[in-house]
Amino acid sequence: MDPGSMRDAELISTEVLLAKPKRFVCEMLRMPDGQEVDWYYSDVPESVMVVPVTTSGSVILVRQYRHNLKCDTLELPAGVATKGEPPETAAQRELAEETGYALADGATLKPLGRFYALPSETNKWVNFFLAAPVIPTGRALGDTEIEKYFDMGIVEMPFEQVLDEIGHSVHGIETAGALMLASKQLRRTHPGNGEDAVLVTLSASAQ
Repeated sequence: MDPGSMRDAELISTEVLLAKPKRFVCEMLRMPDGQEVDWYYSDVPESVMVVPVTTSGSVILVRQYRHNLKCDTLELPAGVATKGEPPETAAQRELAEETGYALADGATLKPLGRFYALPSETNKWVNFFLAAPVIPTGRALGDTEIEKYFDMGIVEMPFEQVLDEIGHSVHGIETAGALMLASKQLRRTHPGNGEDAVLVTLSASAQ
């Protein structure tokens, strides 16, 4: 007997198991064949991740301690958008909070796409942006809640070197994906080989 598809399941009830700091819910579903299933997932707001590139072609990364992994990680600046906050605004806010950098005068964020992450555990969508060129504007302050415990610091690394570090010092799939999307965007704007294409693009953006 065909059990049917989960897309046709009836939502019987939704229970919020944990409201804050991250919302965790349980949905009771009745499948097309009549079986009832408890479905758990993390219900999260839209998030953003930024690929900040300097005029010299270096990427600004964030090194921080991730307690779930029990190790330091090398990632791009990222975070969640607050209620009603446009992704572009959230991206620039996270860039400033986590790195102390901001877009140079005349530069604009370039959207790289919206992608889901961990679909078996969450309904998370990530909006990726390229920020180029960026300049230092002050000290990275982080948020006022939990990031002060993350032992955060910034790492500046040439774009081509960062790409080579994927699978070595860069292990986050979101960071890896964002870097590859940004690399594709930069080469589409100014075709060329290696770091020269990145520098040509950034020089044009800064004019």
